[in-house]
Amino acid sequence: MLPKLKVKNLSCSRADNLLFHDLNFEVVAGKNIEIIGSNGSGKTTLLRILLGLINIGEGKLEWLDNEENYNHYRSIDCFYQGHSLGIKNLLSAHENLSLSSYSFGASEEKIAYALDRVGIKNHLSFTSELSVGQKKRISIARWLLKDFGIYFIDEPFSALDDQATSLIIEIIEELNAKGASFVITGHRASDVISNQIFLDHEV
Repeated sequence: MLPKLKVKNLSCSRADNLLFHDLNFEVVAGKNIEIIGSNGSGKTTLLRILLGLINIGEGKLEWLDNEENYNHYRSIDCFYQGHSLGIKNLLSAHENLSLSSYSFGASEEKIAYALDRVGIKNHLSFTSELSVGQKKRISIARWLLKDFGIYFIDEPFSALDDQATSLIIEIIEELNAKGASFVITGHRASDVISNQIFLDHEV
């Protein structure tokens, strides 16, 4: 199967500090990669490089074996969720998802399905009235608004209870079945991971 994304000889330094050197890996349809490392090891930096938010130090990225394709496909086929949930407290759960999908126009039915799927029953509740766990579920619902090719998620399993962790795993597996791939960061391996990238130099 043709890899969606190839990372070749990627290196990055920040303030004369080497974060990672000569990374090589592939993101394949339906498979998931976890970037593992301690705080400050460069996990988030690597995600942001893959998304084009930070310039590459050394190395190159190829999309479907074509380096020139990457900037185009990255803008239309990739989803990024950072540490911040990006939830607007003065908007309802439904309005938050509608705003998130502004660039591609998710249907009302798609938004309703996504909220139902993550267990948010009252779509019109202001998110200021919801718990942190419910806000996390709204952020997960964004994954379901469009069939993206690659999902880049920073610490998806952080500070979750067992029920929410199981929900994320179920949704990742559902999206994998459609051919989507995940590149996530973490401090430990999880059950849905096909490959691990270790950034701590001592590992």
